[in-house]
Amino acid sequence: MARAAKGKRPQYFEDPAVDKLHLMIMALVEELSVTRDRLDTVERLIEKHGLFPVLEIEDYFPDPQADAQRTGRRIAYIRRVMKGITDEIENLHGHDPAIEFDAVVDVISR
Repeated sequence: MARAAKGKRPQYFEDPAVDKLHLMIMALVEELSVTRDRLDTVERLIEKHGLFPVLEIEDYFPDPQADAQRTGRRIAYIRRVMKGITDEIENLHGHDPAIEFDAVVDVISR
């Protein structure tokens, strides 16, 4: 079950837009750090067990199912990164910006 923070978000910078960018960057840093650690683990296990040459990863091309799963993960990731902006749009305009956001995600995820 997803949890949501309660209360007003603290503001660290004079310009609220800078705070939103800061949150986006920190979300990206967190995701990238976790991804790099997991990739390092996978590559070390591949070498430890002699499964295949690690360089083979560079030549991998996903099948349609794997590609679809990656696209779904990518969309969820972009939604998390963009959450501060989409929440602000919803607050300002009183509607969920999902339709506009989905169009942006479609372009980005190609």
